[in-house]
Amino acid sequence: MPEKASDLWWLFTRQTVCVTQNESVLNAAILMENRNFRHLPVITESGRKMAGVLSAQDIIDSVSLALGPRTDSDQILKSLDIPLHRIMTLHPIVVEKGDGLVEVAKKLINHNIGALPVVDEEGLVQGIITMRDLVGLLGTGSEPLGVKVSEIMTRNVTTINSESTIADAVHLMSESRVRRLPITSRNTSIPLGMLTNKDVLRLLSGINRASHGKNQNGENFHRDFRTKISDIMARDVIEVDSEDDIRIAASRMMIFGIGGLAVQNPDAPGQILGLVTERDLIKRLSVVRSVSFLVESMKFELEVQKQYPSQ
Repeated sequence: MPEKASDLWWLFTRQTVCVTQNESVLNAAILMENRNFRHLPVITESGRKMAGVLSAQDIIDSVSLALGPRTDSDQILKSLDIPLHRIMTLHPIVVEKGDGLVEVAKKLINHNIGALPVVDEEGLVQGIITMRDLVGLLGTGSEPLGVKVSEIMTRNVTTINSESTIADAVHLMSESRVRRLPITSRNTSIPLGMLTNKDVLRLLSGINRASHGKNQNGENFHRDFRTKISDIMARDVIEVDSEDDIRIAASRMMIFGIGGLAVQNPDAPGQILGLVTERDLIKRLSVVRSVSFLVESMKFELEVQKQYPSQ
C-alpha cells in the first residue's frame, strides 16, 4: 500500500485551481459554483505561496451577515465585493507530499476540516486533498466493511420548512454550521427535498448574471433571497437505508457527486432517521473503529492504482 501522499498524486491533483487573496468573494463564489468546488486554496498575488483557504461555508457566513429583513439582491452582491483575505481561513493546515495517508486522515479528523492544501518544500500550492477524495476511495471497494450506516449517521438533523425563504435557510446554515438542510412540510417529517450550500451559490451566480444582463438562453431570472425554498430545492432526495453497510453510502455519494444522504427508516418508508455525510464517513468511522481501519478500508483502490497506474 502506498506510504506517502506523493504516491497518491493521481488522486490529489485533480483540482489545481487557486484564487489570489485580493480576488473578490463574489467571483470566488461563482468559480466554486461553476467548477463544483467547496474549497479553494488562496494564494499570494506574487507566486503560488499559500495565503489561506476559502470554503463554501465562509461564503454562506458572509451572505448571512449581509442579509437583513430589507436587504435586496444588489446589496448582497455589493457586500461580497470584498477581497478574500477578509473572510478566508488564515494559516490553514496543509499536507506535504511526504506525508503518509494516515497523517492526511488524522489532520482532516483532528482539525475537523474538509480539505488540506498540498504544498511543496517552498510552500507553493500543488493541489488540494478533500474529504470527498477519501470518500471516493471508500466507495470504490466492493467488500462490505461491517459497519452499518446507523452506527455513524447524524441523528439530530436540522431541517427547515418548505414555506421558509432562502434567507431563512442561509441564516440557519450559518448558525447551525450545516451544509445541507432536509426540507419538510408542516404536516410530515417525510423530506420533500434537500437544500445545500451549492444551491445558495447557484442562486448567487444567477442573481449576478441577471444584474449584468447575462442570463443564459434568455432566462428570466426573478429569484432572490426572499424566494421560497421550494422554488430552488433539489426534489430528488438521495437516500440510503440505516441497515446498509457504509460502503454503499460512500459509493452512492461518489456516484451522485454529493456530500450527504438522507437515511431512511426501514420500518417506515419515506421517513428519515438522520443524515450520513462525508464527515460522518471519515471522522465518525475513525472513532467507531480507528484511523487504521479507515485507511485499510481504502486499500482496494489504492492497490489497483499502484498496480495499474494511469498511462
